[in-house]
Amino acid sequence: MSAFTAPAAVIVLDVGTVDPSERHSMVFDTFARLSPGQALELVSDHNPEPLLEEFAAELPDGFWWQCGKGSPDLWRVLIGKPATGLD
Repeated sequence: MSAFTAPAAVIVLDVGTVDPSERHSMVFDTFARLSPGQALELVSDHNPEPLLEEFAAELPDGFWWQCGKGSPDLWRVLIGKPATGLD
């Protein structure tokens, strides 16, 4: 996982109404379309820890992750593409 840097742009992705079986692929597809230096803000109704593990396994040096929790049933996570990282 790369170090956090302030993103140039943030795309918000709320997966709360998305079928659970489609969420991870939606997040990875959105992340793949990011330009270096951009990030997506994932809004989820559960802890996204399994997604972090998947990112770490597939892109160990190609992302950064900053987790926050908005409320007991709302999670907000910034997932960024390093400015000098992978396209």
